[in-house]
Amino acid sequence: MAYAFYTMSEVTEVEVVETVDSLFRAHYGRLVRALTLACNDPEIAADAVQEAFVKAHLHWRRIQNYDDPVGGIRRVAINRLRDDHRRQNRKGAALQRLAVEPQAESVEQNGFDSDLSTILGQLPRQQRIAMALFYVDELSVAEVASALKVSEGAVKSYLHQGRARLRSVVASGEEVHSDE
Repeated sequence: MAYAFYTMSEVTEVEVVETVDSLFRAHYGRLVRALTLACNDPEIAADAVQEAFVKAHLHWRRIQNYDDPVGGIRRVAINRLRDDHRRQNRKGAALQRLAVEPQAESVEQNGFDSDLSTILGQLPRQQRIAMALFYVDELSVAEVASALKVSEGAVKSYLHQGRARLRSVVASGEEVHSDE
C-alpha cells in the first residue's frame, strides 16, 4: 500500500512512500544474494537481511523519511554480518584457548551415587554459588562477597550452612532438597 499526500485545493505535490512490505518484496532477494557473496553463507545473509527489515518495520515512521530507506536497511544488515563475524572470531579464539587448557579432573565421591554437581545443585542458590566460588574457583571470602554483592558475613553464613547440609548428606546418604 502506497501513501500519497495531497493539499486541500489541488494536487501540487505527490510523495509516494513505499511500505516496508513493498520494500521487502522488491529488495529482499537481491540483498540476500549480495550479502551471501559477502559472507559465503546464505542462511547468515538471510538472517541479517530479515533482522534489518524487522528493525525497519519497528522504526518505520523515521525510516520512511530517509532519502534511501533501502540503503538504511542494507547498512543494518551489513552491520549484523560484521557482528556475526566478530562473534564467530571470538568463539573460535575461545575454543582454541579451551582446547589447550588441561581438562578438569574428575572428583572422587567416596562411593557416592551422585556426582558433586548434582549434590551442589540441590543446595539453595546462594549457598551453591558461594561454595563453588570459594572451593572450586578458590576465591577468598572477600572476593566471593564482592562477586555476589553481599557482605562477607553473608558469605561465611552461606559457606557454613552449605557445609552443614553437605555433611548431613554424606552422613545419611540421602539427597539434599533445596529450600528455594
